[in-house]
Amino acid sequence: MLNNQAEIITQVPKFQAEHFDKQLELNKDDLGNALYYLQHSTIHEPSSWAAFSIGQRDVNPFIVKVSMLTLEGQLYDSEMSNPKNLLYGNFDLAFVFVFLFPLLIIAFCHNLISAEQESGVWNLLRSQPVSVRKIIGWRLLIRFVTVLLMSFGLIAASCFYHASAFDIRFSYALLIALVYLGFWFALTAFVISLEKSSIFNALSLLGVWIFLTILAPALLNLAISTALPVSESFELTIKQREGYHQKWDKPKAVTMQLFYEKYPQYRDFPIPEDKFSWGWYYAAQYMGDLESSDATANYLKKLELRDSWTNQAALLLPTVNTQMSFNRLSQNDLQGHLDYLASVRQFHTKLREHFYPFIFHNAKTEEVDWKKLPQHEFKDEKQKAKLPQTVFGVLAFAFLFGFAAWRNLRNLLS
Repeated sequence: MLNNQAEIITQVPKFQAEHFDKQLELNKDDLGNALYYLQHSTIHEPSSWAAFSIGQRDVNPFIVKVSMLTLEGQLYDSEMSNPKNLLYGNFDLAFVFVFLFPLLIIAFCHNLISAEQESGVWNLLRSQPVSVRKIIGWRLLIRFVTVLLMSFGLIAASCFYHASAFDIRFSYALLIALVYLGFWFALTAFVISLEKSSIFNALSLLGVWIFLTILAPALLNLAISTALPVSESFELTIKQREGYHQKWDKPKAVTMQLFYEKYPQYRDFPIPEDKFSWGWYYAAQYMGDLESSDATANYLKKLELRDSWTNQAALLLPTVNTQMSFNRLSQNDLQGHLDYLASVRQFHTKLREHFYPFIFHNAKTEEVDWKKLPQHEFKDEKQKAKLPQTVFGVLAFAFLFGFAAWRNLRNLLS
């Protein structure tokens, strides 16, 4: 998936240049009409760690084309994706850690004590001069170190293969993996310390795995979607369209008065009431954005609130917590996408303000220096990486189950 996106991104400059050449040739005598059709591509360039955890990058647009028209309707245009492929998700290293490594730990450790009891070796072990607690502890430690080395090796190999930067994010990835694997070892140690059969241990741990990796995330998503429905996306589109289209039925002076309040420097440029003018047209487009600004703010607030609630609920769900930590580390989470959209809004503002003088001066197309247009730039690589604080929630669960397992083993072996 990322390879396809990278290939598309490399082709954008070529298609952008061809698009500009074609539109400027077709509209060389009418700058306003040229600006109507010209689309400026903005790119959400992935970080070098994007392949580690795809996150939401497969569902959010990574290229947004904007023109001088109302903005909000352009922000959410994206290519159609196969829903079936989106349902299956992407196989990345974060998936291996969150979903597959716990199964490996369960397979390694579920019968660590029960197998000895069922085979009749347990009493023989207890009769030895070496503490059985030490034997069990060493067995757990050897398995933990083995899985840990395997995971660290995968992270390092992934960095080499995907040319990811060996910076602070590498240390954060190791720490998140260490804490998450520690949680599953502690949970497994607690279950086997209950002195049940191997079948009971395996089924119990698999039940917990199914709940934490499949059921709980689905229920959490359903609960948050129900509690915080994002109906503003529809409202936003309606308000923006109405805000613009209603301007055709109003005197141009009314629209321009509102526009002049934002850009008083253009008051001296007359807008005729009896005929069409590009100055009025693009002012009306901007008014459409202004009139939908409240809906836009509510929409963004809902998305951020969803993200906040998910982060808070994830403190009780180590799997969701770890997945979100990996997404944040790879900068493929919701906040990364919202940051990108914010950069597109800033670019659209610069674009409008760059062309307003030409529009109100009725300039010709050839009077514009098309090589000196505002440029959009947004790279996740420039965002400072931080350790997701929610990882300490997973650490707390690891200590909790680890302590409970230690107490049970102490009582069992006393």
